[in-house]
Amino acid sequence: MDGLSQQRVARLGGQAVVSWQRIERGYTPAERWVVAFEDGSTAFAKFGSTPATAQWLRAEGEAYAKLSGRFMPKRIGFDDHAERPLLLLEDLSGASWPPPWRSGDVERLVEAMREVAATPVARGALPELERERGRFAGWLNVERDPASFLALGLCSEAWLEAALPSLLMAQDLALLGGTDLVHGDLRSDNLCFLPDRVVLVDWNAARRGNSAYDLAALAPSLRLEGGPLPDELVPGEGALAVLVCGYFAANAGQRPIPDAPQVRKIQLRQLRIALPWAARSLGLPPPDGTWARRANARLAAQLAEGEIDERRWFEGVEEALGDAYLASDDPRAQSGKSGDEVDWRWSREMILDALPEGTRAAHVLDVGCANGYLMESLERWGQERGVGVEPYGLDISPRLAALARRRLPAWVDRIAIGNVLEHVPTRRYDLVATGLDYVPPARRRAAIERLFREFLAPGGRVVLRPERVQRGEPDLAAQAAALGLPVGGVLTREHPTSGALRRTVWLAPR
Repeated sequence: MDGLSQQRVARLGGQAVVSWQRIERGYTPAERWVVAFEDGSTAFAKFGSTPATAQWLRAEGEAYAKLSGRFMPKRIGFDDHAERPLLLLEDLSGASWPPPWRSGDVERLVEAMREVAATPVARGALPELERERGRFAGWLNVERDPASFLALGLCSEAWLEAALPSLLMAQDLALLGGTDLVHGDLRSDNLCFLPDRVVLVDWNAARRGNSAYDLAALAPSLRLEGGPLPDELVPGEGALAVLVCGYFAANAGQRPIPDAPQVRKIQLRQLRIALPWAARSLGLPPPDGTWARRANARLAAQLAEGEIDERRWFEGVEEALGDAYLASDDPRAQSGKSGDEVDWRWSREMILDALPEGTRAAHVLDVGCANGYLMESLERWGQERGVGVEPYGLDISPRLAALARRRLPAWVDRIAIGNVLEHVPTRRYDLVATGLDYVPPARRRAAIERLFREFLAPGGRVVLRPERVQRGEPDLAAQAAALGLPVGGVLTREHPTSGALRRTVWLAPR
């Protein structure tokens, strides 16, 4: 922090600044500092460092002058400046800033938002949210120019054409007007938890209107971070779901914002959640986009060309699959499978066929367990066979593991977060279900051999995720043999109605 900035902070704080630390947080280039004063107290100093961030900071300063509540940081002072306005606030660096979201955090936030909404706001004190309806006309903009939205790969042109009339009508019906205090920019990076209160920061978008908008706007990003489905956070707000989704749909594919270059990416990721939410709220078919497959194919190509390393590959796979699975309310889709329960059983039950004949009890590990639906299915199918299956799960995604733990609270201790190439198991398993594509191609043999060495109990087996038999493509037996892996047996199951085949193999150390 330069000397002049220190002097300005000291003037607002009423005493000399003795130390300062830059805070790298947020999506804009506004400067953020935690400063310490000579009496040992601290404060948070925020400078507008560009024309846009200076304008936003002045709006925030005005909001602090007009509003107060336990849900706001304590305002120490505001110093306007032609180029670098300064806002000095309570230091919240010791608070808990999600993610991760701890148990009870979402409930505390919802209660705090009731307090925010109930805060009296005089007419004219803040801009009216309803008067800004034009910036929420996202689906109208998509209708006028659908190319940038369709290029994101979240749905087909045919799906959009069929859905647009319903989306446009619902957007127009969304209620924005009201007398509530609305934060206007609710995201996890704009809120924190103290022992006695929830605090919201960045009040530059504060408005007077319908408070339900805040939670609706938060819902997609909260789900991305492992929170509840948007439908559960704001039930019965289908029109607002469509309005929020339309905003992301119209903006995610646009050029980057110079003062906030990361915003388009987070808008895209929120759109991945918001579009299925909007479709569910209107009873529309799920979006039929192929973006997740495209993302994984792009990651594979980048890894093969040396453009990314294995760490970035795993991070990219977690992002794509995690976002795709979390977008759905279907437990099968949250575990990576489309179709109904008949398709699910056809595609997954043969995993148990890999158990040795006569098995009556087995500890089974599902590598890539996602939401845990396969774990509970294997237990149920095992019971029908007279086999006591004790299921366990492992997933590289903390978000999906958190979802599995919420769904299956009795099995919290059985669901681990980790990479199969590095995770140290706490027990041995009679059967490990995995997929060859869960690790980069060059590491597939090593991954299976590590499962043999460190995961399997004596006599245990590894079974690969069953795949649909595709004409002209090498099946799993051929793929495993090409890697030099010991194929112990081939398993095949026919779909009960279509007759389609799925096939897999089990492997065992020699």
